[in-house]
Amino acid sequence: MKRVDLLRHILKNKCILLTLGLIIVGGSVFLFFNRPLEVESKTRFVKIGDTSIEVEIVDTPRARTKGLSGRKTLPDGTGMLFVFDQGGEYGFWMKEMNFAIDIVWIDEGLEVVGITERLTPETFPEIFYPPRKVMYVLELPAGTSRNIGIDKGVIVYLK
Repeated sequence: MKRVDLLRHILKNKCILLTLGLIIVGGSVFLFFNRPLEVESKTRFVKIGDTSIEVEIVDTPRARTKGLSGRKTLPDGTGMLFVFDQGGEYGFWMKEMNFAIDIVWIDEGLEVVGITERLTPETFPEIFYPPRKVMYVLELPAGTSRNIGIDKGVIVYLK
């Protein structure tokens, strides 16, 4: 009789441990899949003169490294705005690009300090730099900067 009671006690404890283990594993899986995803980019608008452009904000190292690489196109009226933590002379290249772009270099005061127009994927591996330190870099479909009248000294407004 004592032996049967001992076996029941052992089985009961093993079931409790197994149940606790399953709860811990199940809870971990639940928490893993329900955690908020890290958002690499956000959408905002910039206004340059009379033109508003919907831009994808890229402000993490990983998102800035990827940029527009691998995309098929950048629709008219849209762009990508690179936001850096501090002013610098950041280099840009056309690695894995599939279309031409304009690069608008913007300083901390949101003033356009330079424009590099109609860069094609064939320019890779050449690296393009701003004329002086910038905190923002706006990439637009090729020809957009000329079409909407972006020039040095123009102020860009973030909405």
